[in-house]
Amino acid sequence: MDRLWKRLWSSKVPENVQWQWKDKADLSFINSQMDVALIRICLDRIKSEPTDPAILRALLDYQDIALQPYKTHAIIAEIEFMEQYVSLFSQISDVDLSIVWTKKIEYPTLSVPRFILLPLVQNALWQGYHAAKKYPMKIKVSVFEKIISLDVINHVNHHIVDQKDHAIMENYQARLQYEFHDQHTLIMNSNAHTFRSNLILRF
Repeated sequence: MDRLWKRLWSSKVPENVQWQWKDKADLSFINSQMDVALIRICLDRIKSEPTDPAILRALLDYQDIALQPYKTHAIIAEIEFMEQYVSLFSQISDVDLSIVWTKKIEYPTLSVPRFILLPLVQNALWQGYHAAKKYPMKIKVSVFEKIISLDVINHVNHHIVDQKDHAIMENYQARLQYEFHDQHTLIMNSNAHTFRSNLILRF
């Protein structure tokens, strides 16, 4: 029934719109796989601190996983990659990051498209404000047999008008539409202190 519904739903979407989603979905995948801004900062740090191999080692480990050729993997591998990304970002950050992880993984072998969760974490790290220790970044991920929930909260960066208004999020939302159609929900909102993204993926 799910497959039939997807075919019926997809048939109502104009072909040119589906191709626009695909193009932006591909950009989202590539930006997660090869975060140019992150790599550039890592390389600058490596050049400025040639006697400290820690960042070079972390970058090589990160890229070794990121450049694997497969398109899907188990959700536990996706979460581990997100943790590795956050760890690498923390090493090159100018401020001490406070990250609170909450994980409830009941179905670790659930197969998912690679980097399907990472953009929400990228958006929080690059667009959020992290110098205030009283507002740690919070990442909560829950995995069940048919549902994945990801909740990401970060302190608002008041130099940015709207954290949703960014190429990372525009391309990511197109990828969600292309990969999951109506089988996903993404809600983003903010108040005076925090920005929150909540994603539900249904399988």
